[in-house]
Amino acid sequence: MTPTDAVVTPTTASQREPILDVLRGFALLGILLVNISLMRGSDLYGAFIGEFPDPTEGIDRVVDVAVSWFAAGKFVSSFSILFGVGAGLIVGRALAAGRSPRRLLARRYAWLLLFGLAHMILLFPGDILFVYGVTGMVLLGFVNVRPTVALWWSAGLLGVVTAVTAGFAALRAVFEGMAGDVDPDDPFMTAFESFSVTRQEQAVTAFTEGSYLEVIVVHAWQSLFIQVGQLFVIPWILGLFLFGFAVTRVGISLDLAGHRAALRRAAIVGLGLGIPVNAVLGLVDPLTLISGGGGSLNAGLLVAMTVAQQAGAPLLAIGYLAGLALLSLRIGTIRPLAAVGRMALSAYLTQSLLALLVFAGFRQYDQLSSATSMLVVVGIWVVLLVVCPLWLRAFRFGPAEWLWRSLTYGRRQPLRRPPTDDRRTD
Repeated sequence: MTPTDAVVTPTTASQREPILDVLRGFALLGILLVNISLMRGSDLYGAFIGEFPDPTEGIDRVVDVAVSWFAAGKFVSSFSILFGVGAGLIVGRALAAGRSPRRLLARRYAWLLLFGLAHMILLFPGDILFVYGVTGMVLLGFVNVRPTVALWWSAGLLGVVTAVTAGFAALRAVFEGMAGDVDPDDPFMTAFESFSVTRQEQAVTAFTEGSYLEVIVVHAWQSLFIQVGQLFVIPWILGLFLFGFAVTRVGISLDLAGHRAALRRAAIVGLGLGIPVNAVLGLVDPLTLISGGGGSLNAGLLVAMTVAQQAGAPLLAIGYLAGLALLSLRIGTIRPLAAVGRMALSAYLTQSLLALLVFAGFRQYDQLSSATSMLVVVGIWVVLLVVCPLWLRAFRFGPAEWLWRSLTYGRRQPLRRPPTDDRRTD
């Protein structure tokens, strides 16, 4: 194999680390626990103007506390870290062959941007692919830095983001307390509230009795608000990308079995500190965390919640990933999760498609509570955990991965598996 081939050829099944696929599958499924709060109803429009649902009770309250405490921010952190791991693997292969990886990665992230645009409009306006594509472009400036430098940048970005957001949270709480109620005659707020109420009514109508085209229009408006907000978290996501990138460049991701001690320390610290630090997030529902609400809370509590979101969530995510890696080293590859992880992009899009089918196709929008929506989550999980392994029996990778790879590498990739392909290498 020539050096050029080594750079432009995608990773084969036998070259993959199956435990990394397990971790991707775990992170991908976990993201749905939080996204479902955006998918299932129109409460987001109230959040735009600072109006949040009344606190839930009973089993719904238990679900909200559990999701906010153990899921909100943790799985997007996990997936962001693993995105950085993937970038590190590509960079490592390219540099080992004496080639620059920037052009390949630039094409990869450019196509991811387009996937994200299509996903947010057609399926789910809370898409993360678009922001990942933008952040990936920024990551290109770090591909040649030493792992220690990447780690310092990661720590610096996460630290600065945490300090700045905590400072703004404190100022917001103080000024809102001083200002009291918003002037009901404020023309800007009156116009914005009217706009939000109108859009909410249109969303409910589109999902409960409208056409798919009307749903797309609703998605376009929601995307405008959500995606602009997500652009502000790019420094935070970049910090997580760089952490995963550095972990790979020092060799941990390439030899998990040889780094059991490091994984054990990461699991102990991540879980031991991350679980109590994130407990404060259980005071509010997941939608409030997603939208950055909570201004009615006192300054101290709001700062504590902000720190938990920005620093505590990645800490617990590291604990999750390290703990699951250790478990997989002990019991072997969890094959259904690994299959979902190998098809992470296809599975992510399928999650959104199935949720849209439930809430728009079966007219369940604004009908399900926090607890009953978890039944939808579990149902989608079951579909993915069954379908993904079956798909990979006949095909090398998922349909979205096939398209992404073909576009990235500039030539059509083989999709079907040859009869002699050793499936045990998956």
